[in-house]
Amino acid sequence: MPVGVYLDCGAVLIGGLLGAGLKNKIPKRLHHPLTVVFGISAVLIGVVSFIKLHSMPAVILAMILGTLIGELANLDTRLKKLFKSVIDRLHLKIEGDVENYMNFYIIVAATFCASGTNIFGAMNEAMTGDMTILLSKAVMDIFAGAIFACILGYAMNLIVVPQFVILCAFFYLGKLIMPYISETTLRDFTATGGLITFVIGLSIADVKHFRAVNMLPSLALIFPI
Repeated sequence: MPVGVYLDCGAVLIGGLLGAGLKNKIPKRLHHPLTVVFGISAVLIGVVSFIKLHSMPAVILAMILGTLIGELANLDTRLKKLFKSVIDRLHLKIEGDVENYMNFYIIVAATFCASGTNIFGAMNEAMTGDMTILLSKAVMDIFAGAIFACILGYAMNLIVVPQFVILCAFFYLGKLIMPYISETTLRDFTATGGLITFVIGLSIADVKHFRAVNMLPSLALIFPI
C-alpha cells in the first residue's frame, strides 16, 4: 500500500483547508514573503536533487526533448483551461486577475503533482518499502499547502486529486519496472525532477516565470535515454 502517498496527499489537503479557512485572519502582507520562502526552498531541493545526477548529457537531452514536446502539445495552457473549467463548475471564488491567478495555480499544481522529490519518493517506497522521503515531504507540504491556500483559496484543494492519481501511478509503476531500473538511471531521474523543481521554485519566488508544466515530459524521456 502506498502509505507515504496517502500521508503526503493528506498533508496537502489538511494544509489547504487550514490555509483557505484562515486566509482572512492571516495578514496579507505575510502572503508574499512566505510564498517567496517556499519558492527558495523548492530551488534548494532542486539543487540537492540535481547534484545526484550520473549522466549530464542524458539529463540535458531529456530536458530539451521533453520541453519541446510539452511546448508543441501546449500542456501549460491545456491544463490551465482544465483546472479553470473545474473551478468554474464548482463555483469556487477566484480573487484578483484571473490570468495571474491561473498562472500561479498551475505552478502550484506542478509543485505538488510533479515534483521530482514526490515522484522519486513514491517510486522509492514501491521499490524499497521506505516512505521516509514522502513522510519528510508531507511535513513540508502541510505548511506549503496552507501558504498557497491563503492565496488560492479552497480551489487549492482540487490539486490533491491529480496529485494522488499521479503519485499512485508512479508507485505502482515503480513496482513494475523495479527489476529493469539501475541506480544510475534513478539518479538521473532524480536529477531531471530536481531541475524541474528548481525552475518551479524560481517561478514561485517570482524571480522569473517559466512554463514549467511544459517540461514535465522530460521525466518520462529520461528512462529510455
